[in-house]
Amino acid sequence: MVPNEREARYAQLMQEATRAADEADTIVGAARRVLDATRETSDCLAGHVFVPDERDRRIFISTGVWSVDRRHNLDALIEASAGVRFAYGAGVVGRAVQAAAPAWIVDAKADPAEVRRPLEVLGDIGGVLALPVVSRGVAVAVLEFFSTRTVEPDEAALALLSHMSSQLARAADQFAARRAKLRNAERLEQLLEASVEAFVSMDESGTIIAWNAAAERTFGISREDAIGRRLADTIVPPHYRDAHHLGVGRFLTTGERRVLDRRFEITAWHPDGHEFPVELAVWAVQDEEHGWTFNGLLNDITERKNAETALRRAYEQERTAVGKLRELDEAKREFAATVSHELRTPLANVIGYLEVLSTGDAGPINGQQARILDTVHRNAERLRGLIEDLLTISRVEAGSFNLIFEPTELDGLLKQTYTAIEPRARLRSHHLSLLVHNNVGAAEIDAEQVQRAIVNLLVNAVNYTPPGGDITLLASGLDDVVEIVVTDTGVGIDPDELPRLFTRFFRGKFAVREAVQGAGLGLAITKTIVEGHGGTVEVQSTVDQGSTFTIRLPRKRPC
Repeated sequence: MVPNEREARYAQLMQEATRAADEADTIVGAARRVLDATRETSDCLAGHVFVPDERDRRIFISTGVWSVDRRHNLDALIEASAGVRFAYGAGVVGRAVQAAAPAWIVDAKADPAEVRRPLEVLGDIGGVLALPVVSRGVAVAVLEFFSTRTVEPDEAALALLSHMSSQLARAADQFAARRAKLRNAERLEQLLEASVEAFVSMDESGTIIAWNAAAERTFGISREDAIGRRLADTIVPPHYRDAHHLGVGRFLTTGERRVLDRRFEITAWHPDGHEFPVELAVWAVQDEEHGWTFNGLLNDITERKNAETALRRAYEQERTAVGKLRELDEAKREFAATVSHELRTPLANVIGYLEVLSTGDAGPINGQQARILDTVHRNAERLRGLIEDLLTISRVEAGSFNLIFEPTELDGLLKQTYTAIEPRARLRSHHLSLLVHNNVGAAEIDAEQVQRAIVNLLVNAVNYTPPGGDITLLASGLDDVVEIVVTDTGVGIDPDELPRLFTRFFRGKFAVREAVQGAGLGLAITKTIVEGHGGTVEVQSTVDQGSTFTIRLPRKRPC
């Protein structure tokens, strides 16, 4: 072959390799066209395509695709090649894969690397060339060429091979991208089909072109019946259809996006003639072949809307109930305050006249009358204490419970408190002790209210301690804190009741069972007084062993 003729044939091969890469549907199809063109324009006797084994892509096997000069009998070669497996780096095909470059056997019959045996199967074969097709760094095929002559590779031939390899690699890349695109489309279709949201798609003319299983369930229309229908007439409520057509037309002519690429709530149309609420997301995709496609994901939110409506109604009902409860609570406070005030004055008169009678200022009384008057006086004082507690609670709730802070010597205050309670303790045969340490000193407090808090604790100790028990009032001080402790050997407090102990109107099981006097306000008032001073009150108790209440007050009034 003269140089000019060879160059012309090489150019023809390059053109055919380019056309094959552009027109073929698979890499094997493109390779076959290159084999045919090579055999027809050169002294190539035959061509053959190897591809990776699907089970082990490091092994290359025959595709059975050949381009053969039928003037020669190559059946033995074809049969021998069918069973050959080229491993990575082995034989001419394996070497081409390993080097990612053409591999030559100048004389197949004389080269020990030729794996096809016996050598008679080679027939008229002289040289063998393996051309790898490398796509994205991986060999996806190897073209094997058989020549009748034993030839050495030259620069022109290598340039031709490089061009053919690059064109086939380009085709392989396109095929891989096409397959990936197809796989992605299939995967997307599977995802949309499995979606719990209805997926609906229409083309520029408004015709439905996609309709998933969720859309079938949502609208009660099968995919076969839905596709090809006008979307506006199928799922858009009648009063929205004009706006729908205008919106699509405006987008196609101006590109204006009013509802695209966002999620919003609207109503959809059901074939049975009713509207129902949906959450809708719409987006548009442009395709060179089909133009614009409009896609939508719809979620039927009827249940959610019903739940929201029920929740709003429940909230309104609760708000109404809360308002009524507040009114009742306010009425209760006003009633308690009013009744307490109304009872206070006549009760004061009753107590005053009792004292007049008891002292004999209104005339002499005998012993039985004195005992009766004492009982009446004691119950009147009890009633006055209850009224004072109710008034205090009313002031606390109204925000008008104010403390008057003054410097106070605590030693004298504690002794007065002890003196006030000692007769009551003596009546129940209790042993009441007062222990005041020298470091108690003075503090800025509301003396009347602090004494009231301590009295409440001591009265509880008397009421809940069996006759003959011990009650101790202990006081000590630090630089900035005064600690007052009331300890008894009474019935103790059930652990389950401790968290509610300082709440208003709480009465424990023992108090209810044994009918212990009290309205359940004393400890709540004590806590209010102590915390109003910036202090704390704590309790430790063991059932059947007694209780210890500890008040800690700062020496200086809180800011």
